[in-house]
Amino acid sequence: MEDLYTTLGIGRDAESREIKKAYFDLAKVHHPDKGGNEEKFKKIQNAYDVLSDDDKRRMYDMTGNANPNDSPQGGGPGFSFRVDPFGGMRMPGMGGMGGIDLNDLFGGMFNGGVKRKMKKDKGPSKMHEVPLSLKDYYFGKKLQFDLDRQVFCGDCNGQGCLNWKTCGDCRGTGVREQMVQIGPGMMAINRGACGTCNAEGKMRGQGCVICSGKGLVTQGKTLESQIKPGAGVGDIITFREMCSENQEYDRPGDVTIRLVKADEEIDLVREGYSLKHECTVGLAESLLGCSRKIKSHPGFPDLSFDIPIGTQNTEVICVKGKGMPNGVSFGDLYIRVFVKVTEDERKTLELQNVILQSIFTKS
Repeated sequence: MEDLYTTLGIGRDAESREIKKAYFDLAKVHHPDKGGNEEKFKKIQNAYDVLSDDDKRRMYDMTGNANPNDSPQGGGPGFSFRVDPFGGMRMPGMGGMGGIDLNDLFGGMFNGGVKRKMKKDKGPSKMHEVPLSLKDYYFGKKLQFDLDRQVFCGDCNGQGCLNWKTCGDCRGTGVREQMVQIGPGMMAINRGACGTCNAEGKMRGQGCVICSGKGLVTQGKTLESQIKPGAGVGDIITFREMCSENQEYDRPGDVTIRLVKADEEIDLVREGYSLKHECTVGLAESLLGCSRKIKSHPGFPDLSFDIPIGTQNTEVICVKGKGMPNGVSFGDLYIRVFVKVTEDERKTLELQNVILQSIFTKS
């Protein structure tokens, strides 16, 4: 029976994406619709069905049999054993017991299942916060980040060595077998992970000098992004797959940047595309009207605005078009006015009480 790995033309340590690529490449040539041999294609299809399924592949690696219902014979006459796909071995039912798990009977001594370590799809992302001033949000800003990331060494393809050799103890299977006597005339095969090669089936050869055997080298990278005028606090910028590469993942994670508010002493507060400001005036200024300035406005330094005659306490004045840019226009500026009577004004009110009463009570 031809080895399934040989059928697909891949090594026993091939990853899922390598298996899929090998299958599609062969299917393009041997599929009957492409003029290929039907029997040859059936073998290719069967090899892919087994090796692309984690449990079936694990079974095949341990037993050399792609069919989990087939039982390799072992032990004494009249007894047969099959490998449990979750590790260990099971003896077919005797006396209506429906099957005896040898691990249950003998305290786990047959815990020989080898699980192939499969890569996860994508590594975790890393987030960094970047504080921006109100001026940065108003005009936009070009951001640059210098990043040192670990990438797979090009000389050894991230393996840490320049060549491999087949493990002699397990003959490249990653599994070692040992005959165990479980009773008079009864033998079983204990299958377990090969400790010599760490169940990989291969041993490292000559180490890579470039990466000192680590499989990774440092790569400097400059990331750039243009923040548009009017960008919001909390906005996320994503640099896809810019984290360090890792053997545990098919793809590296993303580097994400979160925009936050910088600590600055200004008399403006942003809410969406609006800006808000508070000011305090005296009684006379609120009655007669006055002008004030905002010095911290990013687009209009020393922005002057008028407080109309008779402005009341906590009244809000709207200045159109003096808020944040929103892509096509600008939001508005809202000014809340607080009226506070000064000591001098209080004394004047007391001294001129009669005159004021005649003014404000005059019909």
